Amino acid sequence: MEQAIPIEECAQQRLNVLVNAFTLFIKNLMEEGLDRDKVRRASDRVWETLGKQAAEQLKPFMGDKVDLEGLRQAGLITESIHGMTVKSAITGKQLNTEFTSCPWQEALKANAVPEEWRMCASGHSAFAQSMFRGLHPGAVWKLEENMPAGARICKGITTL
Repeated sequence: MEQAIPIEECAQQRLNVLVNAFTLFIKNLMEEGLDRDKVRRASDRVWETLGKQAAEQLKPFMGDKVDLEGLRQAGLITESIHGMTVKSAITGKQLNTEFTSCPWQEALKANAVPEEWRMCASGHSAFAQSMFRGLHPGAVWKLEENMPAGARICKGITTL
């Protein structure tokens, strides 16, 4: 059977469904009156698990000795899958990543989710830290700036 829509369009539609489903799920949990910190912790556990899975999927392609450039490449792959627009560069002994647009943040804003319930920064941190540690046990990822807190960009710093 012939592909009904191009694979790129199919991937984009799947991402849209995932982003909107997650956003609406968080919004509905908020509207039901659930404790925000409990929801955030549960969300972070989900994203941590997804980060571990991403590392397991990427590890066969990355080899046993993953350096900052390998982590940069892994990041670019997952950022593309998650629909983010990024700039990344290795400076000295750290990987600097600037996220200039993000469908997760855009969906939260479009669905009028209050800033304190925009858990994308926390989930992103859980995912990235878990994925990078899965590729290199000494990797440390920190989110230095984030859009949900009012920054112009999200900025991640990775070190080994």
